[in-house]
Amino acid sequence: MVTTRVEGVAGPAYRSDHDCIYRIKPLNEHNSRMLFFDRVFGSGVGCPSYLEEVSADILKKCGGLPLAIITIASLLAIQEVSRSGWENIRSSLNACSTINPTLEDMRNILNLSYIHLPLHLRACFLYLGMYPEDEAIVMSVVIREWVAEGLVSKMHGSDLMDVGRRYFNELINRSMIQSVTNYGEEMTFHRVHDLMLDLILSKCSEDNFLSVASSSEDITRLQGCKNKVRRLTLRSMAGGAANGPTTGASLLSQVRSCSWARNSLPHLLLFKYLRVLTLHGGYKDLIIDLTAINQLFHLRYLRVEASRGGIELPCALKGLVYLETLDLDCNLENSFPSDIVHLPRLSYLRLPSGAPAIQGVQNMRPLRTLRGFGLEENSVKDIRGLSELTNLRELELCGGGVDTSKIDALVSSIGKLHNLKSLYISTNLVTDESNQLGSLSSIPFKHMERLELCLWDFPRVPNWMGDLHSLRVLNLYCVLTSCEDVHVLGKLPSLEWLDFSVKKIAAAERAVLGKGVFPVLEQFQFWPTNGDVMAFLVLEEGAMPKLRTLELLVNEWGGSTPIGMEHLILLERIDLYVNSDAKSSWTKDDVLSAFRKASELHPNRPSVIEW
Repeated sequence: MVTTRVEGVAGPAYRSDHDCIYRIKPLNEHNSRMLFFDRVFGSGVGCPSYLEEVSADILKKCGGLPLAIITIASLLAIQEVSRSGWENIRSSLNACSTINPTLEDMRNILNLSYIHLPLHLRACFLYLGMYPEDEAIVMSVVIREWVAEGLVSKMHGSDLMDVGRRYFNELINRSMIQSVTNYGEEMTFHRVHDLMLDLILSKCSEDNFLSVASSSEDITRLQGCKNKVRRLTLRSMAGGAANGPTTGASLLSQVRSCSWARNSLPHLLLFKYLRVLTLHGGYKDLIIDLTAINQLFHLRYLRVEASRGGIELPCALKGLVYLETLDLDCNLENSFPSDIVHLPRLSYLRLPSGAPAIQGVQNMRPLRTLRGFGLEENSVKDIRGLSELTNLRELELCGGGVDTSKIDALVSSIGKLHNLKSLYISTNLVTDESNQLGSLSSIPFKHMERLELCLWDFPRVPNWMGDLHSLRVLNLYCVLTSCEDVHVLGKLPSLEWLDFSVKKIAAAERAVLGKGVFPVLEQFQFWPTNGDVMAFLVLEEGAMPKLRTLELLVNEWGGSTPIGMEHLILLERIDLYVNSDAKSSWTKDDVLSAFRKASELHPNRPSVIEW
């Protein structure tokens, strides 16, 4: 089974609903050429005559396999176009079969990509071997690990996170990492193809870059190995194997980076030089004892993923003077260290469930990301203290009961965070005071890329949202919406993903969407509690030209589908959430039947999915 990300190559029958990867058989000659030249020169651009012969030979070596074609084409696309350069690539492929490429031929083709990697990208690429096959990879998580490991160079820029993004995107451009979704950094997932992962692990073994253990035998082998283990990833072990031989000092003493997915953790002081530690605790009621973590002087990165378990932290963290990332996706079983506000290098903090108020949050000025800050737990003073965190790029707030004074403090604080690119607020604000954010005459964070105000009740779409020209992801709830409101959002030039919930559609209104409205939107979720969404939406030619997914909540229905839905030329799927009752003159089956008939007449034949 092989893959391609090019839509025109794979038919709808092979399309995955969850990502951009298409699984198909080897391509015919025409589609192979189309895929190859589109990757190298851009869509619709042909091959120069002086490269025709050499390109034909290269394509033969790829045997119609999309992964091979994409890999070689991506390699050629980043080089200067010259006959000598292309001939060098052809020479490197001479050992490959031109009729039936074997698995070894495929590995040789992928190896070419590695050989042509700049030195600063090789270590970053090999580090992806820390992730198991088919595991979703989050760009921002990997970049923070690279930074903590010292794999991102200041020679390429002073902001290491931005440099790391450039590294990561270059690996994507070289097709060494595959994108799965694309709706903002924290919502974007990537994977490494299994054959590419085989290459990574092979190179890691050759260079002693990292070691992988998934059985007791692997641990025994590593303990007896003459090479020091620098990076270690221990995968889950079935059948009780996790309780095999003790992982002792001889194995852990030189480890710099460790990803641990076992139900027991060795004494932390065995990791004398540890910089990066990731713990995966998938066991219910498992408590991870981290009370000795403050003695790991070199630690720069700690991430705990134990949504079904908990952790115990030390009473103080002052020993972790180099700590940059503290990412705790778990439950807190004891008190939270109050001196966290004094860690001098902490730039990323995700608070665990159950974390108390952070007194003195205004002292955490190096922070670029703060997630899980509780509005209910923290005082008005602490909420006002957020305004001092002017380096914040990402802020995630949550909580239940929020009174007027806290709303005042919150609106005042976020209005001063001019560098914010991502704001997530999950708290139910149903009072008149919740309109304070909506009534602002202007918005200070014009560089915002992700705005999720899940339970913040706006009376209407705020006018200032029309100025968010960098916004890519928006989750918004309004009490009332109209054609004018939809057009405010439709003019946003960068908006790719919109989740728009409304309590009521204005009576007798129609949102006529014409050419240029929602120019890059790929996913549109429209959830009106009251009102006929089908009668409200009118789509003219040129509207939403890149839309792939349409999600609709149907509570009222007049018997039709949205007018002009056939103009959504790239539409791939329609998700329907249908609520009908005994009093309705229509049924759920009526709605589904109408959409399935409309799909059959649609030029792209989108799938219709009931939820």
